[in-house]
Amino acid sequence: MKIPAHVLELLSVQHDHIDELLARVRVDQRREHVDELADYVTAHLAIEQELLYPRLDARISDAVRVELLAEHQEIKRVLANLLWLDLDDQRVAPTLASLEALFEGHSVWQDEELFESLAQTMSPTALAELGDTVNAGFDRMRGADLAA
Repeated sequence: MKIPAHVLELLSVQHDHIDELLARVRVDQRREHVDELADYVTAHLAIEQELLYPRLDARISDAVRVELLAEHQEIKRVLANLLWLDLDDQRVAPTLASLEALFEGHSVWQDEELFESLAQTMSPTALAELGDTVNAGFDRMRGADLAA
C-alpha cells in the first residue's frame, strides 16, 4: 500500500478504511469485525482530536471546533452502543446504520470542506510534517490497542 504523502491524504485513507470496516460489519456481523472497527475508529478520532485539531486554531472557528468534538462524542456513543449489543440483537442494524450515517457526515465534510481549506492554507511541508506526526501517533495508538 502506498504511504500517503501528507496528513490530508492519510486521514482520507483512514476514512476510506473505516467505510470498508463498516461495510464488513454490515455484511458479516462477527464480533472480531466490530472490535476491529471500534479500535480503528477510536484511534482515528483520538488522533484527530489530539494532533490535528490543536493545529487548526487559526483556521477554524470555535463553533466549528465545538461541532467537531460533539460529532466525535456522538460517533463514540453509538459505537459503544454497538459494542454492547449481542450481534443477533435486532437493534444492531439500526445502530450500525446510525453509525454509518454519522461517519459519512464526518468524512464527507472533512474531505470536501476542511481538508480543501487546509490544503489551501498550509504549506506542503507543514502538511507532510503533520502527516508524519499523525501517522506515528496512529501507529503508536494502534500498537497499544493491539497489545492490550
